[in-house]
This record gives sequence, C-alpha cells and structure tokens, in this order.
Amino acid sequence: MHLTAETRLNAILDGTGAGTWEYNLDTGEIIFNERWATMLGYTLEELSPLSFQTWEKLSHPTDIESANRALTAYLSGDAHQFECVVRMLHKDGDWRYIHTRGTLFNNDQTAESRWLMGTHLDVTREKLSQHQMEQLAKSLPGIIYTFVLEPGGRYFFSYLSEKTRDFYGLTAEECLDDPDKIFNLIHPDDLPRVHESIAVSAQTLDEWVCEYRVQTERGTYWLKGVSRPEKDADGRISWHGMTINIDTEKNLELELEQLSITDELTGLYNRRYMLRKLQESVAQGERYGDTFSLISLDIDFFKTINDSYGHPTGDAVLQRFADIIESRTRKSDIVARTGGEEFIIFMPNTGLSEAGHVAESLRIALQTESFVSDEGETFGITFSAGVVNWSGAESQTTSVRDLLSACDQSMYAAKRAGRNRVVANGNGE
Repeated sequence: MHLTAETRLNAILDGTGAGTWEYNLDTGEIIFNERWATMLGYTLEELSPLSFQTWEKLSHPTDIESANRALTAYLSGDAHQFECVVRMLHKDGDWRYIHTRGTLFNNDQTAESRWLMGTHLDVTREKLSQHQMEQLAKSLPGIIYTFVLEPGGRYFFSYLSEKTRDFYGLTAEECLDDPDKIFNLIHPDDLPRVHESIAVSAQTLDEWVCEYRVQTERGTYWLKGVSRPEKDADGRISWHGMTINIDTEKNLELELEQLSITDELTGLYNRRYMLRKLQESVAQGERYGDTFSLISLDIDFFKTINDSYGHPTGDAVLQRFADIIESRTRKSDIVARTGGEEFIIFMPNTGLSEAGHVAESLRIALQTESFVSDEGETFGITFSAGVVNWSGAESQTTSVRDLLSACDQSMYAAKRAGRNRVVANGNGE
C-alpha cells in the first residue's frame, strides 16, 4: 500500500504526541492541529476563532517574553532553530510545560510567504522531574554527579549539581566543559590514589569510595566521593553518586588516630605505635634484608625524683628528656615513650656502632643538663641504655617480643654495671 508523505507525517506526529502549529509572520494567520488543542484539554472548536492571541492568552506572561527573545534570535540568525519551553494553561487549571520548536518556511512563489512552522510537545513530566531533582540536589549535603569513562580513555561529567561551586569554587558548567578543572584541584599526594581507585572500580564494577583532599581558594579540606558504576554494552562506564565534605570528621578522625598512637605527656609516640612499627619493619626486613637498630633508655633512679621533688617536677623531667632525644635524632628515627621513665628509639638503616654513638651522645648531653624543682633546687639525671641491631639478612629472630627483650637485657646490663652507661649487643639474639 502506498502511503503519501502527508499520511506518514501525520502518523509520526500521532506517535510522538506532538501538536503542530503554523504561523504566518506577515499576515498573523495561525493554524493549529487538533492534537495541539488536546494537549491543553480543549478541542479546536472550543478555542475558535483561532489567532495569535489564542496562544498568547494561554501562555504564561513571563514565558511569552522568553519566547519572543528566542524568536528574535532565530530570525536574526543567532540561533539555528526557534526553540523554547513555554508554560501554557491547561483547561483543568494546571500549567503545562510545552516544548516549542519551529523553523522558517519561505515560499517565494507567493506574497506574504513567511511561515514559521513547528511542533508543541508536552514535557511537563520531564520538567517536573528535573525540578524535583534540582530541589533534591539543593537539599542534599553534597554534589550529585554522573561521571563517564569511555573505552578509549576519555572521561567527563555528564551531570553536576549546583553545589559544585560550594565544594570546588567552580560552576557546574565550567566542570562539565572541562572535567580536569576538578581533578586539578585534588591534592597532588592524593591524585594518584583517586585515579587508581577509579581504575579499580572500572575493572571490578564495585562501588567507588574515595577520600581525598582538594586545594581551593578556601584552603585545603577533605572530600569523600561515593558512586556506583554501570557499564553499557559499548563499554562506556557511568558512575552515579555524590561527593560530600568530610573535613570536620576527617580531622577528628586523624586527631583521634594521633591520640591513639601518641604519649599525652611528652608528645612522643607510645608503645602501641612502636610495636606496630617494629612488626612492620621485621616483616619488611625478612623480605628485603633491611637492618635497623633499637635503643632502650631508662632514667636512673626516677622514683627518687618523684619522691624528692614531686610528680609535676618528674613530668617536667620526662618532657625535657623527650625534647633532648628528639633534638639529637634524625627525622627518620622514631622515638616512643613506652613506660613511665622508659623510652625506645627506632633507627632504620642504622648499624650497631652508629646507634651506640647516638646513645652515648644522648647520655653525655643528659649528664650535663641541669634541672630545677618547683622549690628552686637544682639537680641532674642520668640514664642507662641498651642497644641492639637487627638485620633481616642474618637474624633468626622474627619475634618483636624477643627483639625488645634483647634490647631490655642490654639496658639491664647497663644498670647492673653501675648505671649512667650504654651497653651495645649484637644482632638481637
């Protein structure tokens, strides 16, 4: 069966639900099809006589102005098509969002030939969904986004909510145009981890969760991104999720973590952290043959100091002793207060002789230091120290407990030998 072009066009329009309109720019004549009237709950007969004013009376006043601007832009050549969204009043009293598209048809064969022809399509549901999404995005505490990674490696954001400005100091439009504007703000130390986590999520299609710092004009602060990926048949992966500001929580977490590994009185690391570091170092040493030394220090007759001058003076001694140790050790060394008056110095990549020299230097420095009690009485203190070395290439000792015991035994040997001295042992055996 042969179908005319008009029959096919009408069938297509019926399938899309679009209403058609034709407007003569020269005479003001206007033509609507029945579908156009049905969209607004009317029949064409109810709206007769039809004129430009028919459309104007049903359209929202504000949107008439924007439609006229769009028409002017099209007729002047600034836009390739006449397009706008106009709210129009439905018969039941509701405003419907009508997507308007049109193009100019110019018949040179007749006068008064400039006809603007196009379609009206009800997009109310889409507009309301968009509005609800926008309101939801405003009420949520973070950025809603969709991030896309194509098989060839190209990536971009297909959606970003308005809170992008609050988090990055950039508009959503800027970041949609250039996604690297966001990536360039990520802290250099965190950027490789962010890229790696995206690559892992792309490979496994597991949820992407990443905490990272950004550096903006507002300063440096922590963000957390959470999104779930989905992979299209063509290999494109899209992550839909949200980014939130976790700076307060992260700083509190870091502060609590620091407190959990720090001695409150001296500010040095505590026994828990030292044990963890030793376990890591022994495991690494066994694998790569690394070496390190330990110095165990114990202040001589510290109980006498507390008994004679009081605990506040004793605390001041511990704090001053901690300062002396830190000032005479390297940044790579780890110093911990492991007991009341007991300290341990962990020295990576350091032999027994070098560690022994450091311990002796500390002993001499402390011996020449003067302390003053709350009553103004001057006194001095000394310490006894044991030094051991551990090498993954030679030692059979894999227990941290045995290593610490060996270090303590050297320190006890210094005590038995008269105190105020350093005893160095061998390979932690």
